[in-house]
Amino acid sequence: MAIIIKTNNPDLLLDKIYEAIENKKAEKWISTEDGRLTYGTLLWKNEAFFKPQIWVDDKELRFGLLKRKDRKHISSKLYAYFHTKFIEMLLLKFDKYFTSVTATANRTEPDIF
Repeated sequence: MAIIIKTNNPDLLLDKIYEAIENKKAEKWISTEDGRLTYGTLLWKNEAFFKPQIWVDDKELRFGLLKRKDRKHISSKLYAYFHTKFIEMLLLKFDKYFTSVTATANRTEPDIF
């Protein structure tokens, strides 16, 4: 259930995403102190997190889905909502920084749940 972004410069794209979040220009996404991302609306905030990972050899920026510690499972609704909102933000704000984005349907590295 990871998001995999094909990009020639994964470091730059990740920096741009963090910059947009910091400047409140990345829809409702927020960053935690340890660099994880969560959707910042009251209903969804801290329900799950995306943890970024750079795969230099594959020219990929990956976001693994992390469940909240007290959750046993991640529901399909939560997975779908987080993934669609994140991909929407990428397409709206950062389309010139990547060539493709994929959402996997099953656990994929670096997912942790």
